[in-house]
Amino acid sequence: MSEYEEQMNAWLKQIEASVNLTVEEKEEINGNGAKVLREEIAKETRSKHHNGYRKIGNMPHLSDSVVSGQIDGEPEDGHVGVGFSKKDYNHARIARFLNDGTVKMRGDSFYDKTYISAQHRTQKAINDKLEEVQKRKYSK
Repeated sequence: MSEYEEQMNAWLKQIEASVNLTVEEKEEINGNGAKVLREEIAKETRSKHHNGYRKIGNMPHLSDSVVSGQIDGEPEDGHVGVGFSKKDYNHARIARFLNDGTVKMRGDSFYDKTYISAQHRTQKAINDKLEEVQKRKYSK
């Protein structure tokens, strides 16, 4: 086998590693970015909407209900959603009121602003994990 052919085969193997991702690998890659976004949204929610004087009972704080993972009812194709839990206390509804506002309350767009400001860190986490997955596949 010539040196040129070996280089082309190595290049082809590298391209295959980056293009042919399984659903599990896509979830792993996107999950890494979702983790960063989830942490940023929880931190921003805690800083903007945490009342220190609120009596803590059985209901967890809104910032403790930020979740990421497979969206119910969506096909499993590797995407990962980030938002507020609807289980138990439907914090997703409360977060929407705080973010978008109501007739009597002006929203502060905390979720939207955090999503935009965290895009660079989220994309970097996704890229880092993609490189890791590609190296793992390429080395096989």
